[in-house]
Amino acid sequence: MAPRRTTRSTANQETVNATTVTNAQLQTMIDQGVTTALAARDALRSTNGDDSHNSGTGVRRTERAARECTYTNFLKCQPLPFKGTKGVASL
Repeated sequence: MAPRRTTRSTANQETVNATTVTNAQLQTMIDQGVTTALAARDALRSTNGDDSHNSGTGVRRTERAARECTYTNFLKCQPLPFKGTKGVASL
């Protein structure tokens, strides 16, 4: 004997309580999120001012000494050869 199929006259309907958000409220929430994210970023940044010598591990990196650039060294520098305009976007 085949099992009986039962049907319901009303489908299960859930009521949804939706709240509308105005543009001003939405902008306020976005501003709060941005402010929180910027505060977290600033807290993680280095405290040495220029942030260039701190890798976040607590060990400072040494600053590399600038190499002397002379006119003769400049003349020895070979520029990259020009290979055409393929793939170049125009403005």
